[in-house]
Amino acid sequence: MNLNDRVLRYYTDNFDTLPIDKQFHFATRLDAWQNLPFAHDKLNKMRSYVFPDQDVKASLANLLNNPPEGKINAVGLRQSYFSKYPDLRPLMLVLFRVRHLRDIYDINVIDTLLDLVPEHRLDALASQLLGDSDALCILSTYAINYLYLLRHILFPSENNMIDIEKLYEVSRATPANTPAEIQLQIYFYTHCIIGESNFYKWPIRSEHSKIYMEMIADLEKLITNNFEDINLDNKLEFLVCCRIMGYTPALAEEIYQECSQSISKDGVFLVDRLNNLRQSDKTSFADSEHRNVLFIMSHSAYPQVT
Repeated sequence: MNLNDRVLRYYTDNFDTLPIDKQFHFATRLDAWQNLPFAHDKLNKMRSYVFPDQDVKASLANLLNNPPEGKINAVGLRQSYFSKYPDLRPLMLVLFRVRHLRDIYDINVIDTLLDLVPEHRLDALASQLLGDSDALCILSTYAINYLYLLRHILFPSENNMIDIEKLYEVSRATPANTPAEIQLQIYFYTHCIIGESNFYKWPIRSEHSKIYMEMIADLEKLITNNFEDINLDNKLEFLVCCRIMGYTPALAEEIYQECSQSISKDGVFLVDRLNNLRQSDKTSFADSEHRNVLFIMSHSAYPQVT
């Protein structure tokens, strides 16, 4: 059995020992990407996690006012921008919840969201972020997820579309010199592509594929030139984005070689071990879930490639 199948089996065999948020992340990705009956069954059983018995509005309000803590990459670089935009993370989490309900469980609560957070408030934060290049690049994943959830996935309109070219220009014009800055630039590009796919549910729009392929080319060059200073999550997310774009990078063999030498001593799952930016605080079975589901996804074609 190859390493990919062994990792998949280890996660499915031990799935119920994961925290609920990690279970949900793992199952949503493999349901969208591989249409696994296992993942679909688990999502049905987790319906109450995103759609609890309590009032939906109260549930969203609680998430907005009491967002769960999480381990944040490059938090030292990002903290001042989180302080500048304190609404970003809770609003992003609420938009994710609304998206999950609609696109996984076919439950539309957008009107309930707008009762809590008027659309002009959501748009105002998007406009602030788009006018703050430094914040966009440093907040990276959080800002990009927010913009795509708002303007591409939940509230798309002809007058409020994401300007992909502008996002690309902003990132290219912002130097990424240190390993942490390179990490954030990689996440900036990969989450543009992932956001465009509605988190692995939609094909990439043909009119934007050229820009996203330019991002892939930049990522390939960036990772090639800084291989030892880039963590395994970044590398595997790059491979997943290559799958989304239907592209096979020359780097894949080198990345998978690192994976083969990064098996945890505590089980059949990957940990960051060999690179200089290894995530030494994310080595448990649960904390490694993100890295390992990307590894699994990277081994099969994206079903939405057109």
